[in-house]
Amino acid sequence: MTENLKYYEAIRREYPETISKDQFYRIAHISKATALHLLQHGLVPCKDTGKKTRRYTIRTDDVIFYMIDRQIHPEIYRAPDKWYQGRSGHYNSRITYRNELSKLTDDEKIAFHKMLEHEMESYGDLLIIVDVADITGYCDTTIHRWINAKKLKAFYISGKFLIPKLSLADFLVSQYSFDITRKTWKHMLLIRNFLDQLDE
Repeated sequence: MTENLKYYEAIRREYPETISKDQFYRIAHISKATALHLLQHGLVPCKDTGKKTRRYTIRTDDVIFYMIDRQIHPEIYRAPDKWYQGRSGHYNSRITYRNELSKLTDDEKIAFHKMLEHEMESYGDLLIIVDVADITGYCDTTIHRWINAKKLKAFYISGKFLIPKLSLADFLVSQYSFDITRKTWKHMLLIRNFLDQLDE
């Protein structure tokens, strides 16, 4: 988990918010043809300008999402023979793992909770907003919204919110969290690592 996290954080630091197709295939270590297949078939969201040069604009976070998800679902991203004869174009699809998460049994949810506790063991029992942002990748505004909506349990003490570490684990295993449609890559990495464990 730590090595993967450092690798993806390095990509996020090195590249701007959006990148080109050429940067995409180099970062993802795939061929130009595979990159084109992924973009034209909506498997990696992009903006298609229709221009001959620098035609595609891709969010760096979406490239990270792709790299995380292809380790679990490689078959989704495999280009079929003569794929270019199929329907082209793109749509703003996004990986969320909602289907996989919704099928978790109670025992699997308990196991997910324990894995999250293990991932957060270097933090104290009470987290501040910055800690939650570091663990999950979500911005302060989003975390405050969860607290205000009483989705994430927190205590307001001496002018700041304190979030019990177990409450964050509870939140990340909740249906509300499962249903988030625009998960951060850090959130996705936590989910993927757990799903990997289930497959072992």
